[in-house]
Amino acid sequence: MDKRTTTLLHLNLIPELGPVSIERLLLYAHRQLAPDLPSTAGWHELLAVGDLLPLEYIFELDAAAIARITRLNEANAAAVAQQLKSMSALVEETALIQKHAVTILTPFDPAYPVCLREIHHPPPVLYCQGAALTSADQRLAIVGARKAGAYAQQVINHIIPPVVGQGWQVVSGGAVGADTMAHEAALAAGGVTIAVLGSGLLEPYPAANISLFARIAGSGGTVVSSFPLRMPPDRTTFPMRNRIIAGLSAGTMVVQAAERSGALITARYALEQGRTVFAVPGLVTDALSAGCHALIKQGAKLVAQANDILEEFGQVSAEAPIATQAWVQPDPLLATLREPVTLDELQLASGLAIDELQDRLFQLQVEGRVRQHVTGTWQLHDNCF
Repeated sequence: MDKRTTTLLHLNLIPELGPVSIERLLLYAHRQLAPDLPSTAGWHELLAVGDLLPLEYIFELDAAAIARITRLNEANAAAVAQQLKSMSALVEETALIQKHAVTILTPFDPAYPVCLREIHHPPPVLYCQGAALTSADQRLAIVGARKAGAYAQQVINHIIPPVVGQGWQVVSGGAVGADTMAHEAALAAGGVTIAVLGSGLLEPYPAANISLFARIAGSGGTVVSSFPLRMPPDRTTFPMRNRIIAGLSAGTMVVQAAERSGALITARYALEQGRTVFAVPGLVTDALSAGCHALIKQGAKLVAQANDILEEFGQVSAEAPIATQAWVQPDPLLATLREPVTLDELQLASGLAIDELQDRLFQLQVEGRVRQHVTGTWQLHDNCF
């Protein structure tokens, strides 16, 4: 590792420093040679300096200067000053990096993804296992609820193959539920998927997905983290992970998300970063549809088929749309829906489990074949008689 990588790794190992504080320290070093550097300077100016950045100035700072530059409180600044003078954590981390074949990327590296480098305060360090990340791959984030059900699985299985077929990589957070569905569907379609963890690579979370992460890394994909290798997850790490998921991707699709969920945090980051947000609608009676419906109200693009995503980026898949496929398939529910019926009556007549019935009704509603009255009853849409 070169001096810049080693310095950023050292800074990233200090718990009191985040991406903003690290960037401020780097800009301080830059100003020692360029005192007229504007107050709005950021990574663009740091990258222009390249290997001429005088990083040694950072290690000469005392606690008072660190507090002034980073705006940390006195106690945290003192902790930073002490850790800057110690090399033990860096030596231990470097040994682990070599032992576990981990690749380190910083914004100074050409392979660091361009779209991630362009966000405000990009992560100063990416730890990667598996295939090397490249700077300009087409990436789509797919996120959703940890309790995502059969409907999310159906949507993901329908949308991912044609998206992967157009050369897109699938990015998600490695969590149970929709994240796992997205990674598995990408692998099944022969595509590349990237899992961004909310913990260090040597403390993978959730433990239930350790084998999935190994398959991702061994199948041309990458497992990524911005956290030190031995860092466990906590309530602060997941929003940081979500920011990276959005930053790595040209667009983010949300499927099954409650009104307050991590998936919506990812969508918000995507909007802040100027990326396209897609949302899959669901049953109005399903709490896991509320988040997606809120996103659609706010301007997210409604997704019912892969081309709803691909067209946004000037591509088209030969995959037939959901509606075209569904119209040619007979559905026994339709005969029951010639007159308004309640959900309970439909369940009794169809023999379907309630979750399966709701998923089927939603699909028919998206296709324009059925409608729900304000009374809550269901009936064939007028143009289907």
